[in-house]
Amino acid sequence: MKRRKVVYGIVIVLITLLITGFVFRNRLLSSLIIGELLPREPRNQIETVTDIGWWAFQDELKIDNFTVKIVESKLNLFNNYSLISYTVKGELKGNNNWKPYISNIHISQRFIRKYNRELHPYLDKDTSKIPEALIEITPIVRTKENKSYKGEVIQFCFTNELKIQSFHYGDNWIRFKCDSLQNDIVLKQRK
Repeated sequence: MKRRKVVYGIVIVLITLLITGFVFRNRLLSSLIIGELLPREPRNQIETVTDIGWWAFQDELKIDNFTVKIVESKLNLFNNYSLISYTVKGELKGNNNWKPYISNIHISQRFIRKYNRELHPYLDKDTSKIPEALIEITPIVRTKENKSYKGEVIQFCFTNELKIQSFHYGDNWIRFKCDSLQNDIVLKQRK
C-alpha cells in the first residue's frame, strides 16, 4: 500500500514536470541553449527610429567621420544574428537663438540587387564582392530655443549598436551608409 502511494506520487510529479516543460519549452530552450548563442541586446547613446517624421533642419548637418565594426558575431547553425556598432562624428550649425541637436537616428534597411554576369557581360568586377544589403543611418536634427546660442558650430560624436541578421549561409556583404560616407562589412554565416 505504501509502495503504491510512492509510485503514484512519483508518476504525478513526473507528469507535472513534463507538462510544465512542454508549456514553457520555448522559454527554457531560449534561456538554456539559444540565449548563450545570441548576441546581447544593443546599447545606444541616441534612440533609433524607423519613421521619417518632420526633418526640418537636415541642411545644418555635416558628417565628418563614419565607422562601422563588428562587436559580436558567433554565427552558426543555431544563430544568425550579429551585433555591430557604428560611430558618427560631425558638426551642427543653427540659427541664432535656435540650438541644433541630434534627436534620433533613422535607420533604413533594404536589399541591393546583385548583377548577373550573363545578363551584364560588361561588368568586369567580381560580382561576389558587391554588397547585398544597404543599411542607411541618418541622424535627425532638431532645434530648441536657446537665447545664449549665437550660431556657433557644435561638434557631436555618438556610438550606437545594431543587431542584424544574416541573409543566407556563406558571406553576407552589407554596406552601411551615413550621408556620403560608407563602410562595408562581411558576416560569415556557417553551418
